[in-house]
Amino acid sequence: MAPWLSEHEKGQIDALAGQELSVRAIVKALKPRPDRSRPSYATVSRYLASRGRRSVRKKPGPKRLLSRKSERRIIRAVSVDALTCGQVVHELHLQCSAKTVRRTLQAAGFLRCKRVARKPSLSSDNIRKRLAFATAFIAKPMAFWHQVVFSDEKIWSCDGPFGSSQRWVDCRVKSSSYARRQHSGGGKVHMWAGMSLHSLTMAVFVEGGLNAVKYQQVLLEALLPFGLEMFDFNFTFHQDNAPAHTANATKAWLDALGVTVLPWPARSPDLNPIENVWGVLSRVVYRKGRQFARVAELRAAVLAAWATEAQKYVVPLLESMPRRLQAVLDARGHHTKY
Repeated sequence: MAPWLSEHEKGQIDALAGQELSVRAIVKALKPRPDRSRPSYATVSRYLASRGRRSVRKKPGPKRLLSRKSERRIIRAVSVDALTCGQVVHELHLQCSAKTVRRTLQAAGFLRCKRVARKPSLSSDNIRKRLAFATAFIAKPMAFWHQVVFSDEKIWSCDGPFGSSQRWVDCRVKSSSYARRQHSGGGKVHMWAGMSLHSLTMAVFVEGGLNAVKYQQVLLEALLPFGLEMFDFNFTFHQDNAPAHTANATKAWLDALGVTVLPWPARSPDLNPIENVWGVLSRVVYRKGRQFARVAELRAAVLAAWATEAQKYVVPLLESMPRRLQAVLDARGHHTKY
């Protein structure tokens, strides 16, 4: 207790503490008696502690950007709806940055961000070829890239996206509550697609693994009609260095048809703009942690996303090619932010 406090002063302190004032504000509000000085900060603190009251301490720093209610909404959005920090800012119409959302999630204490994506390792030969490619094509005008058809394959799984960069997981609940695995690992589909400045190619699903024969059939069905209609067959074809692409039979087949193939450096997904389209489509298809019970449902969702979302990003992604090449040169052939 604090016996040097009068009953009047104790009553004043109790009343001011009931108004949720800080100790410093209470000391300042007390009126000193003529025969003694105003009670000190330590005296008031000890008295409040003896009364079982917690002193109110004003935290230093700027005003909070997020209310307690907003913090609860953020936690619910990432743990239940599987949204990223940037998506949370957009979906909840928050007046803060994605970094603020990330700090809020980290401060919760029971959320953990799982990072599963890994960039492909680069050998000295890979680095040398990436530098050579960037040096050879950095001066190409945008008109050149407008005549390129970029292509790639993507594996879609009923269980969720392959190679997603990160996911916030609530450590208080079992994994079964935020991820459901199908029997035998779940179904998946192998899809090929391409894009150019003018339009998108049709999306083709491949049954089983992709070999040279199946790949040529895919190009015959989707690429050649597209190149004839959009470019009068005057285009450059991009493909990565997958075995079905670099097989001698595929090379001879493309040469016989007169298709110009872009000499692409191996292990360079950061240079291929269609890789960014896959990221956008994955967020659409697997929005809010969606999973699929049947492959047919997955195919329908992928085709719908390809038809409605992909075209929005084609122009800015193609126009980023000079910046991507410059980034490779700046990184001396190593990985870039793309």
